Amino acid sequence: MGGLIFLQKGNLDASQRDRDRKTSVNAIYYGLKEAYLPAHQSYPISIDSKTLPYVDPRSFDQVGDDPLYKMHYRGLDCEADACKKFEIKIRLEKESEYKKLSD
Repeated sequence: MGGLIFLQKGNLDASQRDRDRKTSVNAIYYGLKEAYLPAHQSYPISIDSKTLPYVDPRSFDQVGDDPLYKMHYRGLDCEADACKKFEIKIRLEKESEYKKLSD
């Protein structure tokens, strides 16, 4: 019985970390689309809390201890430091990879 409770707790914890990871990706995605793009007419080649000061800085923090689940941002179709598109993706524990692409 104790093993079942431990397994369920581990599954609940992993599911919560996945939700937190998706929340972070979504916060950054909407920060780029709704604030950064109108101000700069492009997307950045890389991101951090200085590039996107209107996004909660905790959104850039890794959720959990395993670096396997680190968020990846990539500016696409770039000229110098200005990109026309972007991709944000993160690996999840209980679901497939979560990805957001600009239009």
